Amino acid sequence: MTNQVFSEAEEKKPIPPVQSGRDKDSAVDVPESGVSDRSRWQFSPEEDEREVALEVPEMEAEQSELLEPEEPEAAPRKELSWPTMLAGAGIGVAATLLAVNLTAGKQNARPAVPIPPATQQATAQTVTVAPVESAQVGETLEATGTVVAYDLLPVLPQANGLQIKQVLVKEGDAVEQGQTMAVLDDSVLRSQIAEALAGVQAANSTVEQAEAQVQQAQSAQQEAQAGVAQAQAGVEKAIADAAQAKTGVGQARAGVEQAKAGVTQAKAGIASAQAKLDQAQREVNRTQDLASQGVISQQDLERRKTERQTAVQDLNKAKADLNTALEEQNKAAEEVRSAVAKVATAEANISTARAALSSARAKVNTAGASVSSARANVGNNAASVRSNDAQVKQLQTQLEQTIVRAPDSGTVAERIARVGDVSSGSQKLFSIIRGNKLELQLKVPETQVAQVRPGTAVQITSDSDKRIKLSGTVRDISPLVDPQNRQATVKIDLAASEFLRSGMFLRASISTATAQGLKVPAKAIVPQSDGSSIVYKLVGEDKVQAQPVEVGEISGGAVGDLTAAKVQIKKGLKAGDRVVVTGAGYLKDGDRVKVGK
Repeated sequence: MTNQVFSEAEEKKPIPPVQSGRDKDSAVDVPESGVSDRSRWQFSPEEDEREVALEVPEMEAEQSELLEPEEPEAAPRKELSWPTMLAGAGIGVAATLLAVNLTAGKQNARPAVPIPPATQQATAQTVTVAPVESAQVGETLEATGTVVAYDLLPVLPQANGLQIKQVLVKEGDAVEQGQTMAVLDDSVLRSQIAEALAGVQAANSTVEQAEAQVQQAQSAQQEAQAGVAQAQAGVEKAIADAAQAKTGVGQARAGVEQAKAGVTQAKAGIASAQAKLDQAQREVNRTQDLASQGVISQQDLERRKTERQTAVQDLNKAKADLNTALEEQNKAAEEVRSAVAKVATAEANISTARAALSSARAKVNTAGASVSSARANVGNNAASVRSNDAQVKQLQTQLEQTIVRAPDSGTVAERIARVGDVSSGSQKLFSIIRGNKLELQLKVPETQVAQVRPGTAVQITSDSDKRIKLSGTVRDISPLVDPQNRQATVKIDLAASEFLRSGMFLRASISTATAQGLKVPAKAIVPQSDGSSIVYKLVGEDKVQAQPVEVGEISGGAVGDLTAAKVQIKKGLKAGDRVVVTGAGYLKDGDRVKVGK
């Protein structure tokens, strides 16, 4: 928060000493401003908008008798203007000096020099100031590296020796998993499939009758199996109904016990209410006797009667609760009887369902025997049919392999395939950046690798493209150091960005540690021609001093905009110092200023 206060434009002239019964050469020490430090306006950054009060120096008893005090004024309001404040300070000073003159003796009194009004002071430049803040300052490690694919997938053909007929994607295209990327010539495979299908049809003609028998037997078997499934479901349902009914019995019995507990509690409530009523009645009787004797007031008697009436109401309520509890007990007992009947019915249903299941299983066994017999009739010719079917499936699989599909979603990084080329299982046709995920591989000297930790935040920029300003995270640190250049590879996870391309050269700033330091607004820093920096520190309330500083990292703010940025101060200031922000570029050492909003 910027500390915004107003100070006088220039120092006030010193006030000549006045005689107060002392030696003529002994002068009263008056502050240079003409008012003691206790009578100044004091503000802190947190009190910018609080009410402020004017202090007047204390006077001796004799002095206070010579001055007639006025009625105390209301405390200044928040909207009190600065001219009014200054005028009030002048009045306080004048009152103090008047008191000193009156007590000093008329023979040695000298007239006090009037304090010039604020309107007669020299005009000073208006600036804004901000306090030097103590904050956490991050230490960073600068490095450079190259953008690479996190996972580069090669796309190879599954069929060998076939000519490429179509190429459907190009470099930079986004592809989905399973998407067709290229098509190989499949004319030879299709003719082989047609020939194999003809052989299958010829073999099937010899076993059609047997297959029909198998189908009939299988149909009967399926019906029997459906009956078994239905009967099994009936058994399971009956068992579940029985379990539910037993659970209902338990719950109903628990309800009975709960209702009994409610009856017991209600009876206890009646006894308690009756005891309170008896006590209240005794109190009424005792209070009536005392009231008739005039010992206590009629109000106390009425209060005792009210307590008795309350006790009567509590007793009636307790009786009503007992009736309700008895009704709940009877209801719970009826639910127990009903639940027991449901259990008996459910157990009977279980027996019936199990009988139906046994019958259905017998039908399944009969149908299975029929299926086995029908299949035995097909056995002699089925071998040739299976052989032809296997050949057809093999050819269909090879036909499917003439379609080159993307193994995963991502972006096409390379397109090597060309129409007319012959496929080879060892030669890739495309490369895909899996998930379009990129990473930055930094080269960090072995002497600095120990400062980097996985999970550390990284700020990334580009020398060639100022739009690139990203945040990343250290994912992995290579366990090996290149023996040639003594550098290790640090891998940084990158967020998706339309500006990133594989192979780009980027700069990274890795946060390595944080420490307590000092910060000021970036606009307070005034660069010098020799490469150094200064700030203008506010001395007192209206004077600035040029202070050389050593600056560190810049944090906050947008690219090219330092309005909200902060700069680390390594040397030259201390926490709590106030520095000029707005107007710093127009000042020189020792200038008088007026601190404003």
